[in-house]
Amino acid sequence: MFDYIKNRNIAVDNKKLTFFGGIASNHYLNEKITPKLTLPKKNDIENQLFLNTPILKTRGLGIGKVISKKLAKLNLFSIKDLLYHFPRTYIDLSKVKKICDVREGEEVTVTGVVNIVDKSRTRSRKDLLKIVIWDKTGYITGIWFNQNYIADTLKKGTFVAYSGIVKYKFNELQISNPLYDILDIKGAKEQIHTGRIIPKHPSTAGISTKFLRRIFNKTLSRYGIFTDPLPYYIKDRQEFLTSLSNCIKQVHFPVSFKLSQIARNRLIYNELFFLQLGLALKKRAQTIELRSFKMDVNKLEIKEFIDSLLFELTSAQKRVISEIKEDLSKSVPMNRLLQGDVGSGKTVVALISMIISSLNSYQSAIMVPTEVLAWQHYKNFKKILKGSDIDVFLLSGSILPKERSKTLRKIKEGENQIIVGTHALIQEGVNFSNLGLIIVDEQHRFGVTQRKKLKSKGKYPHVLTMSATPIPRTITQTIYGDLDVSTIDEMPPGRGEVETIFYKPDEREKAYDLIKIQLNEGRQAFIICPLIEDSNLLQVKSVIKEAEQLQQVIFKDYKVGIIHGQLPHKNREEIMEKFENEKLNVLISTTVIEVGIDIKNATVMLIENADRFGLAQLHQLRGRIRRGEYKSYCLIFADIKTDEAFRRINAFLSTEDGFEIANKDLEIRGEGEIFGERQWGLPDLKISSIVRDKEILNRVRKDAFSIIENDIKLSSPITKVLINYLNFEYPESKFWQT
Repeated sequence: MFDYIKNRNIAVDNKKLTFFGGIASNHYLNEKITPKLTLPKKNDIENQLFLNTPILKTRGLGIGKVISKKLAKLNLFSIKDLLYHFPRTYIDLSKVKKICDVREGEEVTVTGVVNIVDKSRTRSRKDLLKIVIWDKTGYITGIWFNQNYIADTLKKGTFVAYSGIVKYKFNELQISNPLYDILDIKGAKEQIHTGRIIPKHPSTAGISTKFLRRIFNKTLSRYGIFTDPLPYYIKDRQEFLTSLSNCIKQVHFPVSFKLSQIARNRLIYNELFFLQLGLALKKRAQTIELRSFKMDVNKLEIKEFIDSLLFELTSAQKRVISEIKEDLSKSVPMNRLLQGDVGSGKTVVALISMIISSLNSYQSAIMVPTEVLAWQHYKNFKKILKGSDIDVFLLSGSILPKERSKTLRKIKEGENQIIVGTHALIQEGVNFSNLGLIIVDEQHRFGVTQRKKLKSKGKYPHVLTMSATPIPRTITQTIYGDLDVSTIDEMPPGRGEVETIFYKPDEREKAYDLIKIQLNEGRQAFIICPLIEDSNLLQVKSVIKEAEQLQQVIFKDYKVGIIHGQLPHKNREEIMEKFENEKLNVLISTTVIEVGIDIKNATVMLIENADRFGLAQLHQLRGRIRRGEYKSYCLIFADIKTDEAFRRINAFLSTEDGFEIANKDLEIRGEGEIFGERQWGLPDLKISSIVRDKEILNRVRKDAFSIIENDIKLSSPITKVLINYLNFEYPESKFWQT
């Protein structure tokens, strides 16, 4: 950040300290002195903003309209985008071995000309691609599965580099899935392509990694001068001994792997620091600037309700309720995440929170992702609160206009109400009289804009978000850095065990026999299919076709129902009520029943095409059973064709613990889209990983939050510069203001 501050000094008691680009001595740091910072001038800011210039308006990079359209597929639109498009990996061409000298088990880099391109199929029907290269001393083969498109790039006669671990199989040297790069057969004219560690940047169709290297080299030469945004005392404490400019250059074109890693760690720290600083600003705004409704949490009716429950709350539920009570008793708006495994008892905690709000004459609204779940919550809350002064209303998209108008009028005029709804809660025309508490159930199913709209329906209401997909602590600190977190880490007693069984395609009768045994014992079963109707493109089970087969043949002696999202709302209610009242033995469904459904007599969950579901989704589906005292069975059919699908299914079979499932899910797919703007309002991470870099994240969080905590009025020059950087770095996101 802020090239415009480079080479400027700060006067400290007539001594000079370099603020950016250098490191203050410990002698000065130990003296409790306040630096005098010369803030940036207007023309300096204009120079920095030049980095946001569209690449089409730059000169000397060789980028025209055609290339810019291809770069747009990589989200590269400005000079800054180019500078922060970091390599995914590297090939070390500073140490190339002759093929005749390589040995089995070695990790090597070799170069040669493509001699043979061979495509075939394995017995398991996988595509097998073998590309042999030759360097005049010998031959070595690159092996790829299900990646035949590589043959379009590595054609016969191409001069290429392979990197990887050598194996000796079938009387030949092989490298499985090698890193590769195309070289100049006559010898590279530019030193960025050979004779050194060369970067492999993420690329796209029509843009080779070699072409990208040329662009990044030119961009660094013209625009790669940066000065550090971090305060000097942080750089000194973290022992950052190189400038931000050098870090960016070393990551793109490293002199050595050691220097590259040092530079990468510095950039990781920078990225996570400003993400955490934004979250610290967001939390400050919520605790300092906003005022909510202060509630009496010690009313006798609250204790009476808890005592009237037909079950004993777990110690984890009691702890979480105490934390929520503490929040509601303050005028600072509660901003709390409640996470707990499937079936851990989050809903009753939410209901108790809403009862507290109602007893204080405030309204509360709970937003859920599906109409099926909204209907179930509405029905259960009405039953539990029968005879009380608390009104419960349902608001969803399928409510008839006349009934909707009546409900909206009551919500606008009433108080001490609980309103259960779907996305319909945030539509125009929904006006609350005094909304004191909002709860977002399965919050990961809603985007940041939707959650913000619900909050705007009241004047700084207390907010409780709930998730049945537990998130590891390091991720919680990043995604929910501005939230307080409560965790229900204990399951209610009296639940039967669940056995998860994988069946091969030819074992279908075994699965059906197990289901019939359970049905004959008076239990019920779910059968989940990924589609509503058959698809010509996807060879997967559909609800409608499967229902016909099961109703007429397999389970002809039982009562079978079908439910999916395209059924009219009234029909879905009737089917769910029949299943709940045990008038149906088998319910065939899409994932519309994924969350919140609580049928204690259902002990079997059969999931068709389980490979098409995410790990967290599979865990949610399994959570629909094991609700009662009986042993339950989760049966899955899957056509496993990829390594990721194998790892996902294997993880699902190996554990029932939601927290462990969450960790395994992250290991398999990484952060993925966790940091999407739509979902969380946070910017995408360019170089850091909250899974891999958790140790750095712990240091970063302390540094970033301490700056705001020690300057709560945001008045110090250093704080102002850092906030200016946030506005420059994330001009569109402004995640710390949402």
